[in-house]
Amino acid sequence: LTQEGNTKIIKLNDGQLSYSSVKNQSAEVLYNTISTPRGGQYQIVLADGSKVWLNAASTLRFPATFSGTERKVELTGEGYFEVAKNAAMPFKVGLENGVEVEVLGTHFNVMSYSDDEQIKTTLVEGKVKVLNGDNNVMLSPNQQAQFTKGNKSLLVDKDADVNKAIAWKNGLFRFNNAGLKSI
Repeated sequence: LTQEGNTKIIKLNDGQLSYSSVKNQSAEVLYNTISTPRGGQYQIVLADGSKVWLNAASTLRFPATFSGTERKVELTGEGYFEVAKNAAMPFKVGLENGVEVEVLGTHFNVMSYSDDEQIKTTLVEGKVKVLNGDNNVMLSPNQQAQFTKGNKSLLVDKDADVNKAIAWKNGLFRFNNAGLKSI
């Protein structure tokens, strides 16, 4: 589609956007923002090979190419991440209220809508650390970190329903014993 700085942006056959680095270009880091409308979803392949699925009414801000000592993106709304492994450059997802998710390479879902009282990070595979100031928790697979915005508490559900958390990514709605207000 285009070249931005030292990154080519390619639209793949299945509609995904793919970002790939081009050598011998300027070192200036350029940022992109992708927003999905209500009822929409989008898939992105970042320059490092990490894959991101954006749920409805979500926004992802990310550099066209990663440089330095970390790979950092910012999310509002909901996104499912399959992070490419790179121990030398940790991958970080910045969320509202100073919450951050830090990983080396793993699969996880983050739900951080501004109108929800909680920010939820659900781990599918690997390990992630969820941080907010001095509070931090390490998650193992099938666990969910829940940050409550009002009282700034950070708790862990050690037996989270992972399939429910990522159902949207697979085009499903999943409601188990949910009240009408939740649905």
